[in-house]
Amino acid sequence: MKIRAYAKVNLTLDITGRREDGLHTLDTVMQSVALWDEIELTPGGLPGIRVQCSRDYIPVDNGNTAYRAAQYFFRKIGRQNEGLTIAINKRIPSRAGMGGGSTDAAAVLRALNNIYGANLPIETLWELATRVGADVPFCVKGGTCRCTGIGEVIEPVAELPNCFFVICKPPAGMSTLRAYALLDQYPMSRNFGTQRMVDALEKGNLVKIGQCLQNRFEETLRLVQVRDIKKSLLSAGALGAVMTGSGSAVYGVFDTEAAARSAAQLLTSKGKVYVTRPLRSCEIR
Repeated sequence: MKIRAYAKVNLTLDITGRREDGLHTLDTVMQSVALWDEIELTPGGLPGIRVQCSRDYIPVDNGNTAYRAAQYFFRKIGRQNEGLTIAINKRIPSRAGMGGGSTDAAAVLRALNNIYGANLPIETLWELATRVGADVPFCVKGGTCRCTGIGEVIEPVAELPNCFFVICKPPAGMSTLRAYALLDQYPMSRNFGTQRMVDALEKGNLVKIGQCLQNRFEETLRLVQVRDIKKSLLSAGALGAVMTGSGSAVYGVFDTEAAARSAAQLLTSKGKVYVTRPLRSCEIR
């Protein structure tokens, strides 16, 4: 079975606290986008999970999110001696804040649930997804959602109106662990933006939505390349621009494809550039 694993961006990302176990709590609006990794799952063969990946620096053992997702799924349905090959063709940029590893895991969970006819409800898939990583439950659901807790509490919100994203991933990258370590050096901010975004989505006003884009990591990481890309996107007519996740990809929101593609031409010297659109949850398969 061949499937697509869709990337995400954060429309907002507020850090609301830190738990005793060291994990941070957040309040964020996430949005699926039409940029994807391609995954092929082949059941059978010798017992065990085998992962192949087009990027040789990505682990193919239990350090791989797709591998762990399959492990948890097989344990849940009581078939731990299954043979499975997972071949991942990466297209989502790494260390970008776009959920590349998380969405691979989510796609594997959805696909295995179909292949094996397990009929696990989405709440069970979310439970398995949470064991893999904080963004994985959202990636199982997809669309436009508000996520709280460590990302596992998911609430659908009004969908983003039709628009286009120009995404630019600069050469500089940032690991999630490093980003949180830098974040912890600053006082906890109370300048939360997620509720304002939810209200803007309810009104369906794309201009207001662009004005409400916000990311706490952007305030603390202070990457020069991120600031430069943001400035370029806004100068090119973006309704708003912001870094996604823990970085370092930056995206701008445009109301037409023509405007988005014109802006993308101006960013080619700053990193890898993608023009894409938001996805509805019903488009996530």
